Amino acid sequence: MSVPASRFSFFYALYFALLGCISPFWGLYLQSLEFSAADIGTLMAMFGVVRILAPNLWAAQAGRFRGPAQMIRIAGALTVLFFCLIFVARDFVTVAIVMIAYGFFWAAMLPQYEVLCMQSLHNQLDLYSRVRLWGSLGFIMSVIVVGMLLDVATVSVLPVVMLVLMLLITANAWGIKESPRGEDGHEDGVPFLRLLASRAVIGFILVNILLQISFGPYYTFFSIFLEENGYSPALTGVIWSAGVIAEVLLFWQFGRIMHLLSWRNWIVLSMALTALRWSLTGVATASVTGLLILQTLHAFSFAVMHAVSMRYVQTLFPKAMHGRGQALYSSVGFGLGGAIGAWGSGLLWMSLGGTLVFTLAGIAALLAVPVALFTLNGRQTTERDVGR
Repeated sequence: MSVPASRFSFFYALYFALLGCISPFWGLYLQSLEFSAADIGTLMAMFGVVRILAPNLWAAQAGRFRGPAQMIRIAGALTVLFFCLIFVARDFVTVAIVMIAYGFFWAAMLPQYEVLCMQSLHNQLDLYSRVRLWGSLGFIMSVIVVGMLLDVATVSVLPVVMLVLMLLITANAWGIKESPRGEDGHEDGVPFLRLLASRAVIGFILVNILLQISFGPYYTFFSIFLEENGYSPALTGVIWSAGVIAEVLLFWQFGRIMHLLSWRNWIVLSMALTALRWSLTGVATASVTGLLILQTLHAFSFAVMHAVSMRYVQTLFPKAMHGRGQALYSSVGFGLGGAIGAWGSGLLWMSLGGTLVFTLAGIAALLAVPVALFTLNGRQTTERDVGR
């Protein structure tokens, strides 16, 4: 199968533009429905739990589909269908049902696209970073445009913007040619469950869980935190986009600097800087400049962590298990960690306050440093090791 890289670039731009609606602004939408901080945290946690289950359940049913492209098309159509119900959902239960339903199908799309993209690029991870940066650009455009829109309109327009993006994502999926799915489950006689019990895989997953736990207050309450401190939606969008601009630049150039550190040391550095970022974010709201500087650390919190994690997926799991490894990374890391982070920050937000909650997020990130040091391989890994 050979799919033009532009098809994947367009998907990443749309998918993360949609995330640019959810992460900064969905909490504001839920707040407009008069939900409490605990309710908002619980809703976002349930949304995270769905991201644990969906990729793995879909991957387990892979044999029922012709290939990843068919799965993506079906998931896209059902995402649109269930999200339409958000326009009539107003109470906690119905909003929760809608978020769980559409999230189940939306979360299943990204791991399948990641596998198809890596296959199409023949595991050339430098090329992957260049394609993936379009997701960051889509996020930037989304937070800026939606932030400006919410300065002149109510937050009730947010679901409309999200629905348009979902329709475009689904339409893009029909331009992907189907590829037969290879056999999954064993390679060289090593069962998938045995790989999960290895120290390196456990450490890799735990590091990503701690990373996403630390992101909990940011993704759930950062925009609300800024609003409480007098920031307009437009300025909030600019602050969010500053972090993603740094992310784009690092994705673009990471292939040139990756050799400077081992993969493990990149993770150690990134988690230490992430801990510093969250610890200072809670006390930096009086300074726009300070917040913008802290946002540039997103280049390490997300771009380096994701780029290196994709490399670990390719090496920790045999080729026949790349799909399941990618689903595990997406679901347990982003899903479980995100759910714990969202629920915990929602539970503690009112009692402890935003400043202390962000400090706790910094501690969660810092805990990942010794985990990485004691579980991940410390040797310098090169591109030649990938895709073996």
